[in-house]
Amino acid sequence: MKPMKEIDLSQINRILVIKFRHVGDVLLSSATMKALKDAAPHVHISALVPSGTEDMLTLNPNIDEVIPYKKGSGIIRELFFLSFLRSRKYDVAINLTEGERGTILSFLSGAKYRIGFDHCWRRSRIRELLLTHRMKDVYDGRHRAAMDLALLAPFGIVGGKPVTELHTSEMDDLFIEGLLEKNGLKPSSPFAVVHPTSRWMFKCWKQERVAAVIDYLENRGVRVFVTSGPDAVELGWIREMMPHVKSRPVNAGGILSLKQLASLIKKSRFFLGVDSAPMHMAAALGTPVLALFGPSDSRTWRPLSDKGRIILKAAEFPCIPCKKDGCKGSKKSDCLEAVTVEEVIEAIREMFQEYGLILQDA
Repeated sequence: MKPMKEIDLSQINRILVIKFRHVGDVLLSSATMKALKDAAPHVHISALVPSGTEDMLTLNPNIDEVIPYKKGSGIIRELFFLSFLRSRKYDVAINLTEGERGTILSFLSGAKYRIGFDHCWRRSRIRELLLTHRMKDVYDGRHRAAMDLALLAPFGIVGGKPVTELHTSEMDDLFIEGLLEKNGLKPSSPFAVVHPTSRWMFKCWKQERVAAVIDYLENRGVRVFVTSGPDAVELGWIREMMPHVKSRPVNAGGILSLKQLASLIKKSRFFLGVDSAPMHMAAALGTPVLALFGPSDSRTWRPLSDKGRIILKAAEFPCIPCKKDGCKGSKKSDCLEAVTVEEVIEAIREMFQEYGLILQDA
């Protein structure tokens, strides 16, 4: 690979950042845009993300424009969309995604400089032809946000700690205040958010164990809001869990928008979840977060926060991280199911003490 020519940020006016991944991945990309804006406040930054994920970046002061993109919208709409992109006259396009679609769109945008990953495990002729600057995407123990940040090297932006941000509107906050009031809570009342589901069920803990932890918090003066995504699988998981719960938490599963969920987490004292988008949201919002990890790589996907902590049975399961969807195709992960209620409660006690939170006597 030829040595890269450095790009003078002072001569750049408009940058397009592309992230075609899921909700949590899109949120993590905010760290790249923050680093860009910090280095060059004059640059107009547009974020191109899948439709349905844009709430992770809207209202962010580091991002001037968020563009949702919907695949499969038809050739006519695609042509109009490409015309729109070219009309923005981007100087630089940065593709933070592994797939080729972002590479092709960065080229079709008309940007003079096009930056993306050159994967170490698969040669891509498309990337070789269409990108002006390629960086090796090396999984070496860095967080995903730090890996994305490495694509800013052509600007001379090297190193630095990735920082994600998530912002809500006054309307979102008022909605959550109303939800709290409806459930007998004042804005200052202590409550926790437990988000035990994921779009991938092999990342979930046992339902009866989640229920036991919910009861532990509720019985010690911490009201619990149980949340989940709106799809049928996650809602079904919550319905199956609730009969195991002896206390009376607020079941908010599937009823909140992403921004409303962010506002709820922001106002909470504590977040418990698994490797999922809401876990990354809690980290970005500065809420103390305890995350249970199993087969996914905790080094790459851990909560990006000084107030983040994980539980991982790596000593007992040397196969971690296998990155598989359950053991032997079962969709259940033995390493995650081996986590005990006592271990989680002990971690909660320690975190509450560390952050000056109060657990009442049962």
